[in-house]
This record gives sequence, C-alpha cells and structure tokens, in this order.
Amino acid sequence: MKSFYYILLCLFLVLSFSCKNDKQVEANSLTDTVEEDETTPSDPLTANFLTLSDVHLDDSLGMVGYGSVSGDSIWKRTIRKIDSVSKHEKPRFMVYLGDLPNYYSNITHNIGEVLKDFRDLDGDFPILYLPGNNDTMKGDYHSFQDGVSPNGTTIFSLDDVPTNPWPIINRNSKTTTISNLDFNKEFGYYSVDLNVDKEVLKVVALNSVIFCRKGRHNHYRPNDGVSQDSAAQNQFSWLEKTIDGFDTTDNVLLMMHIPPGRDGHGFNGDNMWNDNLYVTDKNGNSVKVQNGFLDLLKNNQPKIRGMLTSHTHLDGLRRIYAADDNTDPNKLITVSISTPGISLNHNNNPGFKSFEFNITDFELINFKTYYAEPTAKTNPESYNNFNFKYISKPYTFKDTYKITDPSTSIFTDIKGLKDASSINGYMKQILGVYTKDPNVTSGFYYDHALDVLYQ
Repeated sequence: MKSFYYILLCLFLVLSFSCKNDKQVEANSLTDTVEEDETTPSDPLTANFLTLSDVHLDDSLGMVGYGSVSGDSIWKRTIRKIDSVSKHEKPRFMVYLGDLPNYYSNITHNIGEVLKDFRDLDGDFPILYLPGNNDTMKGDYHSFQDGVSPNGTTIFSLDDVPTNPWPIINRNSKTTTISNLDFNKEFGYYSVDLNVDKEVLKVVALNSVIFCRKGRHNHYRPNDGVSQDSAAQNQFSWLEKTIDGFDTTDNVLLMMHIPPGRDGHGFNGDNMWNDNLYVTDKNGNSVKVQNGFLDLLKNNQPKIRGMLTSHTHLDGLRRIYAADDNTDPNKLITVSISTPGISLNHNNNPGFKSFEFNITDFELINFKTYYAEPTAKTNPESYNNFNFKYISKPYTFKDTYKITDPSTSIFTDIKGLKDASSINGYMKQILGVYTKDPNVTSGFYYDHALDVLYQ
C-alpha cells in the first residue's frame, strides 16, 4: 500500500512540475528577455552612435501586428533593447529622427511619454531630437509651434525640465559634450557641436516637414501665423549661412525626418518635398527648394560626412546628386541613410540602428540594424496580436551589400557600386527590416527612390 501511495506521489510531482514548466514556457513567450548584443569593435579609431525613429506610440494598445502603430509592448521592449545595446556598445550619442505619437488619438499624452522614456535610458550620452510630421500640438503636418511667437508652445512643454531641456538632453554627459547650440525654437531646427574625444562633429538638424509637398497625403499646415513659403525661406537662408560658415576642414552630419527625393512607398512616386515651393538663395536666384538644397550640398561637399533620414519606416538609402541625371558617379555628393520605424504600419519589422564612425574624421563606416520579429500570435484568431521580440544578432550594411573592406566609408562603398540594380537588389533584402511581407520585400515601388536629382 505504501508503494502505491509513493507511486501516486511521484506521479503528482512529475505532473505538477510539467504543468509549471509549461506555464513558464508560455510566460517566457510573452515576456521580454535581454539578449546578449555584439560588443563595440575593438578598433580604437572607431566609435558608435544610435539612431531611432517613427515610434508612433499608442500606449493604450498592447500587442500589435503589421499595419499598426506601436503598442506599449513593443515600445517597452525597444527601450530595454536600447539599454542592452548601449551597455555593450557605449554609444557616444543618440539621435531621434522624429514622429513620436500615433496619428489621431491622445497625441500629446503619447508624445510626453516617449520624451520621458528617453530621459530614463540608462546610458550616459546626449540624446538629440528633431521634428517629424506628427510632432506638433495640433497633429499631422502642422507647423512645429502652436500659436504666434513669442507665446506659442511646442511639444517640449510636455516634458519640460529646465535643467535638462530639449532638443538635446544630457548635454553634460561625460561621453560627449555639447557646445554652440543654435536652436530656432519657433521652427525646431538647429545646429550644434558634438565634442567627441578631441574632435568636433558639426550636426545640422533640419525640420524638413517645412519643405514637404502639398496635396493628397503630405501637406504642411501652418498654425503659427507663418506660411509655408516664409517658413521655408527662413530655414533655407539659415541653412545656407550655417553650412557656408563652416570651415572646409569641418565635419558635418546632416539629419532630418522627411528626405528629399521621390516617395518610395507608394503614392505614385511623388516628390517628398514640394516641387512648387521656391526659395531665394544667397545670390538672389529663385530656385525650387530641393534644387537649392542640392546645390548647397554640392558647394560644400568636402565637409559633408553623411545624411540621416527616416519617415519611410523602411531600411533604405538614397544617392544624393546635384544633377539632372546620375550618369556621372563623380557628381555623387553624399548618401542619405534611413533609420526604420518602430511602428509597423508600413508592414516593416521594428528596428533601430547603431552607426560605426571613424573617430578622427567622422566618416560613417558601417551600421547595424537591431530588429524584432514576431514569434507567435497571442490570439490565433486575431491578426493584430503578435508577440514581437528583438533577436540577438543584428544585420549590418557591410554584410548586406557584400563589402569586404571593413575600413571604407559607406559613401565610398556606395559610390563604388555603380550599378543601380545591384544596389536595389541588396537593399530589398533589408528594406522591410527583414520582414517577410511580400509587398515590402519585392520593393517594386522603391527603385525610383534610389537617386535624388534636380526636380
């Protein structure tokens, strides 16, 4: 009899352990784990910085799926992943390239939540913000300031810490110090010096929403008493004066939310910037804003180290020319590199980037894209309830584009790949941030967006 009860007890313990283990597996599938990230390259001549964009947070949502803005689950996982990556890579700074909230409901709340979450990141490095088309008190494509100066308000009032203010927080970081901030509070653009070790990087952060096209989807809505024409002229004149004022030996990094060129994600390949918007350059010539921008870059090409953009939610790039066509590779000015979105509403996987740069001349050498994939549906009957998790190994530019020299710049690498079809072929492998959605991976609508030329 004792043997019988002993067998029953053993069977009960085995079943209990099995059930407990099954529940733990189920719980682990829904909770986050911190993966081991690759460490920073040991080369003492290189360092890293992080870029993030297009969160489009709606923290009232939990799990989400393709075609959706970010819910609370993927955003919290992204914050944890950034902390994990920064612990290993020790980035010198981080850039947020715009679009904080979802599109329609509770906008100001979600803007404030994302800005506050940036303050809570563990790393000791400056975080630079620039405006996206959703980052206004009024909503999509409104002017940065709500109301007429000097009493107008901006989104920074939603996370107002006078001792550590936006658009750049953690300015007294031991990693990188900030100096010479020239910030236009009304329109949201600025220039600033990042002092990295003994070298200086000149960052120019534009509010390219001011330049975007009118009609259909993209359109600029002034709510600060300033027309698009006037706002564009103000920013362009400032940009000319700023970049022309840098020394020829300075290192300049441009960044903006909406890139120039054509829309690579539908909308008939329309121009991203308004091709009916004219500005007057310093010589008194009236030029389309994109053409004037390209001419300005051409005249200052030796200073330009790269261009960071976002807005498309995809992991693409653009070749920037001051030309009517791209037949002459010597006319290539720089390469615009897009940071994908955390939001999934372009059917992309969530992702952010870590750029490797040369510590002496700030040439961009490589990037890693950290990304999340769906592991399972939490509800098999629902399309939206995916459990997205960040995988441990990112993909890199050098590996994707078959570049064997680890020390060359991304600009040199792309300039060497003269065949546009080859570049597009490489890009389509990662365009959707490794999504398996055929509408993104086919990339049939992105070929025309590779080259930025005169309008």
